[in-house]
Amino acid sequence: MLRHCIEAAMESIRSQSGESGLDPGSGGIGGPPRWGGGRAIVGPVAILAASLLVALAIYFGFLGSSWVDWVARWTASWTSVGLNVFGFSTTANGTILASEGFAVSIVAECTAVGPLVLFMGAVAAYPSPMKSKGFGLLLGAVVLTAVNLFRIMSLFWIGSNYPEYLDIAHLLVWQSVIILLAILLWLFWVDRLAGVRNA
Repeated sequence: MLRHCIEAAMESIRSQSGESGLDPGSGGIGGPPRWGGGRAIVGPVAILAASLLVALAIYFGFLGSSWVDWVARWTASWTSVGLNVFGFSTTANGTILASEGFAVSIVAECTAVGPLVLFMGAVAAYPSPMKSKGFGLLLGAVVLTAVNLFRIMSLFWIGSNYPEYLDIAHLLVWQSVIILLAILLWLFWVDRLAGVRNA
């Protein structure tokens, strides 16, 4: 599935580059590709990279802002609701999520803002109709936010019951999973929902 999505994404980028009139870069049978083909692919990739850098700049610019603080409080509140549904007895006071014997502080890095901003940057940079972009942004917001809430719930459970594994689960497992999910979600959107198909 992952290989199929990656191949479809690269083929769509090459297709879009070919439609712009750039040299497809074939050097003939047995010959090396010409630089024109490289430029045809490098252009969209450079746009994507620049968009991701802008997204990162926006993210770090928002750190410490009242908006991110609101997202952290919202995350703590809804994580508490989710945990209580599954039998926990937790409260959320601002960004502090607590039970009788365990408490955590929800900071900006605990929210879905980081992976969501990266996903939004990739969607915005990809050549596709605005309707497809809008659907992609909505899809990313819903999926990444839901998975992030589940992530915080699972980390709270681990911290309450197996605190010796909390750092591994938090820093190694879940951070990698959430970033990988954002990438896979973008590849899925490119392959199935971006509205760009080969001629």
